[in-house]
Amino acid sequence: MPIRLRNYQGPADLALQLNFWSSVTSGLPWCWKPTTSPRRYSQERQFDPRSRCFAFEGDRLIGYMSFTGEGDFVSLGYPWVLPGYEGELQDELYHRVYGFAASSEYGGKKFAQRFRRPWTRQIEFFRERGFAEQRSEPIYTLPVIHQPPADSFSAYRIENTPEFRFGVFEQLSAGMLSPEDLRMFARYLETVDFDFALIATRHGEPAAYFGFTIRRDTGFAELIASAVAPAETEAISPALSAAVHELSLRHARVLATKVVSGDPDGRVLVGLDFRKRTEEVFMFKEV
Repeated sequence: MPIRLRNYQGPADLALQLNFWSSVTSGLPWCWKPTTSPRRYSQERQFDPRSRCFAFEGDRLIGYMSFTGEGDFVSLGYPWVLPGYEGELQDELYHRVYGFAASSEYGGKKFAQRFRRPWTRQIEFFRERGFAEQRSEPIYTLPVIHQPPADSFSAYRIENTPEFRFGVFEQLSAGMLSPEDLRMFARYLETVDFDFALIATRHGEPAAYFGFTIRRDTGFAELIASAVAPAETEAISPALSAAVHELSLRHARVLATKVVSGDPDGRVLVGLDFRKRTEEVFMFKEV
């Protein structure tokens, strides 16, 4: 049966893309919960249907590739395909999607993507096409085991909230992050589908703030955003202990994080039995 390729046609394709991505990435180690960036990008003025290409065999979706962009910066997706369709189809998807992104018509100049270190196939695919590893960051993980929350919260009050409030993150990060970094975080964090946030306060004032996601099909949870006030490093341990308890109630299996604010060398994480297990790899290409 011949393979048919087509570009984005409407909102139903966003659900099609999400379901396909979740299926083909469910077996990849340390794979994150999908963000809302495809939906957000589809509503922006710069969006073009050629930024998404879908491959069908009959009525069955067998692959797709997409990108999101802002100005001349492009977050370029990987050409995901079903097992057995690797190779030529991926080349064609890449040719169409990257080719349009890098064209004078669209104007992409800087291309980036992130992977986990064990995703060697994805990393090599991009490396073979001129991408280089820009940097990597360690990822620490902790098995989520059901246990009652620690009762030694005398110095801090720990509360869960159903949504992440960027204003709290910004307040605690002021003076530690530059205005440009805060703007970058604001753009990124608005695309994260947070499951809950956790705030630690002392004497009624915020001391630490954390935002978490949970990938329901795999139980993989991530601490995505962290902000700790100066001199409040002691808030990290009780807050993360409370978070693990909450995650266990939500059936998460493992919690992953990069180094958290206030603990740049990971000592607090290691003291809580987190272990460095992998890395996040950032790939970059400029034309």
